[in-house]
Amino acid sequence: MDAGARSLRMIYQSKLAPKYDFLQEKNMEFLLSLLNSENETVTGLGASIIIHSCETVVEQKALCHAGVLKKLTSLLEGSPSQKDASLESLATIIKKNPEAASKFVSESRRALSSVIDLSKDRNPRTRLLACMCLIVIRNTSPYYLQEIGIKTKLVYLLLELLDDPGQVGEEASFAFSSLLAQKEDLQKLAFEANAIDKLHKHLQKHLLQPRRCQGILLALAELCSKLESCRFRFLSLEVCCFIMDA
Repeated sequence: MDAGARSLRMIYQSKLAPKYDFLQEKNMEFLLSLLNSENETVTGLGASIIIHSCETVVEQKALCHAGVLKKLTSLLEGSPSQKDASLESLATIIKKNPEAASKFVSESRRALSSVIDLSKDRNPRTRLLACMCLIVIRNTSPYYLQEIGIKTKLVYLLLELLDDPGQVGEEASFAFSSLLAQKEDLQKLAFEANAIDKLHKHLQKHLLQPRRCQGILLALAELCSKLESCRFRFLSLEVCCFIMDA
């Protein structure tokens, strides 16, 4: 069973894998049986199915009504792989769905606190996924996570994660862009955290991968979208010249 679950999980991590139909009762029952398993490979398969297949509000609501949010919340206390799978699945279900965000926050007093705690985890991947989950919650329901401390922490955490040389650092730039999008208060916090200088420093690295470069440029675009102080600093570093030369 473990080997089969591992193989299926690899399949559902591919963009070419078929979408899973959550609206069929037998499929939902099977998904719940995966998430209720004691085997972390099996629960990981359940999470991979959600991440790959859940794309519509109808599917998000079906998962919420079936009690999936509650089960995923319990996995936040599980093994490292279960924590990561849970964070990514929760973000998938909550994204652009205020009802799901409200249900997640209200169902358990510790749910949101657990995600905030995981943003301080020693594993960079877990920290990134926790930040991404918090960003999704805030972008979906702006009345959550309004505390200045939380917003400042997200800015500094993502700037720190940019230094990771692997996939975490690559994805952190896109998460940072999502955090700042259309939010002048967060752009100001990022400016005060010297984000433009730090992003510029990353752009100067000669072996920068195309996707990482794309994420950094998107983050710079969001950062300079509203504040003149950001645009002035951006121009003073002659980033434009560097980009054109590249």
